[in-house]
Amino acid sequence: MNRDGFEFDLITQRFLNNRWETELGQKVLQSVVDSLKTGGDARGVLDGYVLGHPENQDPYGHPIYPKDAMEEGRFWVLTQDDLRGIHLYSEDFSGKTTFAKKSLNYARFHNCNFEGANLEQTSLTAATFEKCNLKDTCIAMSGGYETRFIDCDLTNVCFTQTYLEDTDFAGSTLEGAYFELATLKNLTVNYATSFDKSLNRKWSTRTMPLEQVPDILKSIRIAYEKAEIWPLADEYLYFERSENRKAKLWNTLKTDFRLSTLRIWLTDWLWFIFAGYGVKPGRVLTIGILTAVLFALFYYFSGNPGPDSSFATSLYYSFTTFATLGYGDLHYMESQWVMRLISTFEALLGAALIAVFVAVMARKILRH
Repeated sequence: MNRDGFEFDLITQRFLNNRWETELGQKVLQSVVDSLKTGGDARGVLDGYVLGHPENQDPYGHPIYPKDAMEEGRFWVLTQDDLRGIHLYSEDFSGKTTFAKKSLNYARFHNCNFEGANLEQTSLTAATFEKCNLKDTCIAMSGGYETRFIDCDLTNVCFTQTYLEDTDFAGSTLEGAYFELATLKNLTVNYATSFDKSLNRKWSTRTMPLEQVPDILKSIRIAYEKAEIWPLADEYLYFERSENRKAKLWNTLKTDFRLSTLRIWLTDWLWFIFAGYGVKPGRVLTIGILTAVLFALFYYFSGNPGPDSSFATSLYYSFTTFATLGYGDLHYMESQWVMRLISTFEALLGAALIAVFVAVMARKILRH
């Protein structure tokens, strides 16, 4: 076993699955399902099948399945909550609380209905939920490694204090999911996976602190980057950085106002305003055009270079200056040094914005 005893070797995995296929295992499985569906507890069914063995030391913390007891055709469980390896198809457990605190490692559920069910404190390492309805389910304080939610409805699911590493959410809907104090590592997603852009911060009587939002968005963003789904990765980068600015950088600035914290917040805010954190080239282009128009208005009311006083000439001069083209057909005289300085400032500003636009656009093209 590795990962602190949550993953088993192939022999143990095979036994976990095959024990439910034995003649006795099938009878026990049916009794367990009937108990779970009627709101009973599987403990009463499994109580008589708990293995008595000297190595059965800490079955909840670090379960040990003794090799000498894994005889082919035998059925036994390690604890009264041991549903590891169970396979269920098209069963309805909606609204039931009977799965709470159960061990569901290596279990498989296909087309099952768990809507409104309680899966608190469940072990989910290598468990698979495929085409299951988990809407409004509570999976708080649960989790594990390599859990798979394939084509599932996880709308409004509560993942409070849940630990999910190497979890596959391919094809699943997680809109309205609540992630307070959740740990999400190395997620797998695809184009059909959907999360909220603005995370749900309320579930029942709980409210997720604002400072937790950027970390959850970061985990989702990294998942889309790993899948090379760049449009969604860019969207979540934008929301992640925006929430980080509002929740963390702003709070730091208020509680520890110094020149360094002001500089960090201001730099982040300007990057947001001018380039959308490097994912919105259209914003850079729009700001550039507006800047050139504003300078054109200034030139128009202050006096154009040359004899023509039309606004069209102001626009022409402003845009050629902003783009640093330098045709030389229009220019202010030496005596108009203030206007020359203003024109030079516009050229510098234009060069900077053009450089930002090229960089952001190149990033978009190369990634997409």
